[in-house]
Amino acid sequence: MTQKRGADAGISLIEVLVSLAIFAVIGIAGLAVLNTVARTGERTDGRLDRLAELDRAFLVISRDLEQVTMAEMALDAGMLAFHRTGSERDIEIVFLFDQSALVRRIESRVGGIVDQLLLTGVAGLQWRLMDRSKRWHESWPPAGTETPGRPYAAELTLDVLRAENIAPQRVTRLILLPAGQGR
Repeated sequence: MTQKRGADAGISLIEVLVSLAIFAVIGIAGLAVLNTVARTGERTDGRLDRLAELDRAFLVISRDLEQVTMAEMALDAGMLAFHRTGSERDIEIVFLFDQSALVRRIESRVGGIVDQLLLTGVAGLQWRLMDRSKRWHESWPPAGTETPGRPYAAELTLDVLRAENIAPQRVTRLILLPAGQGR
């Protein structure tokens, strides 16, 4: 025989425990999702910051190379040197690899030598320049060439260390020089 509950009867202890268990499962699942989203956001922020550093370095390099004067460029042992005309003076710019960093050295008669740190966490770098016959050279002027002219393009390959101490990631950027733009 079953008993009927009265209208003023409450909920049973078993019903309360079942509802608490369901609420706990939902809460734990929500906490796990929130934790995963927070960790993913932290990792993404670090990678986006690193990508922004790379973009800034390549932007500086591209702008300098777009303003190369008719003077000769020199490429030797991963170090690229050239002249750039400023608004009031001629300066020499050298890009070099120094103790896991990409450095931009600016030399002028007025200001002396100034080193600008472009990018840290660099495991290695390699420059190549393209001549007018569309051949790449790792040194400039090319060996055996009396008048090589100006290069048409520059290629910079960086081995960039990542924050997670994983093997370096290779990044390559191709930059069209004024001689290659038909000027």
